[in-house]
Amino acid sequence: MQNSSRKTYFLLTVCLLLAGLAGAAPSLAADAAFDGATGVLTLPVVDVPGTGVLNVGLRLSKDNPIEFTLQSAQIYSTAVTLNSKSARVRDGGVLYIPSAQVGSQLYELNMTLIKQDPITFGNLQVLGVSNVIPPAPDPLQLSITAGEARYAQLCASCHGSNGGGAVQGPSLISGLTTFSPLRVKINNTMPQGNPSACVDSGSSTCATDITNFIINRLQR
Repeated sequence: MQNSSRKTYFLLTVCLLLAGLAGAAPSLAADAAFDGATGVLTLPVVDVPGTGVLNVGLRLSKDNPIEFTLQSAQIYSTAVTLNSKSARVRDGGVLYIPSAQVGSQLYELNMTLIKQDPITFGNLQVLGVSNVIPPAPDPLQLSITAGEARYAQLCASCHGSNGGGAVQGPSLISGLTTFSPLRVKINNTMPQGNPSACVDSGSSTCATDITNFIINRLQR
């Protein structure tokens, strides 16, 4: 191991002793992220050989050229499994960050230790850039949202906007039910006097959507 790497690990260890120990993070598979408002680059997982696995905060200390100074470092007191998003310190004091989110883009980066007191990384090298892929919509949440609109249109006048019942219709929240019987009842008999207005068919999921809304929102 090169001498600069040994010094990096030693200085990080000193910081850790001052910072204390951190428990396991909620999600260790998260991308590193840069907060433009605070100028802090948070690295949820950094593997530092000879020291351990750390949660690290680097603050932007210079923007031309870009430099980051160590702001915080805490070592995990429980075992952490490294993954493809884990940053790591390589020989020569090179900090490799495989995935750092900056706005709507993900950057693969290298930075090099350029100062040891305070610990400062610079010589930033962009290895790759990709767009953040938004998570796929949750089908249940989409159904609940659609069901909320249909409930307001077809059901609220009888059962109340919050499902608590009204003059013409009973409460929907006093007697909890399961999905299937409620969906069948809505599909076959509701709204009263016009059951064909809300059925499940090849082009409609009205009964399913309202059922999901009632069970997941009104009865919670």
